[in-house]
Amino acid sequence: MSRRARRIWIVLGLILAVGLVVGAVSANRADDGGSTTEPAAVTTPAETDAYPVSSSTTPEDVQTAVYERAYSECASTDLALLASKYKAADTSEKGVAAIVGRAWASYFKAGQDAVADGRDGCLQGISRR
Repeated sequence: MSRRARRIWIVLGLILAVGLVVGAVSANRADDGGSTTEPAAVTTPAETDAYPVSSSTTPEDVQTAVYERAYSECASTDLALLASKYKAADTSEKGVAAIVGRAWASYFKAGQDAVADGRDGCLQGISRR
């Protein structure tokens, strides 16, 4: 058997194997065993944090990244636009800086210790405009 024919048989075998796996998974999903279960009740939490942060301590390089991103964004964007972007209830400089710091800490999956760095970076960015 030539190399080309062998490759064709291998490819056909792989395609057949994938097709069998997909078919088995589809059949398994379609077969619910005849059980009649009620759908789970949909519950929503009272209020979710738009920018959740980790409870662990943050490495220094991540804290620096949070600071730098918040500084850069606050130095280059108008305060009213930042308040609108982050839906800040407190539109003062300190209020917006707190939200921006929390958002960047959340973006980097950082801890609460990086939120303060982000807030400080934003405040410094606002003052340098």
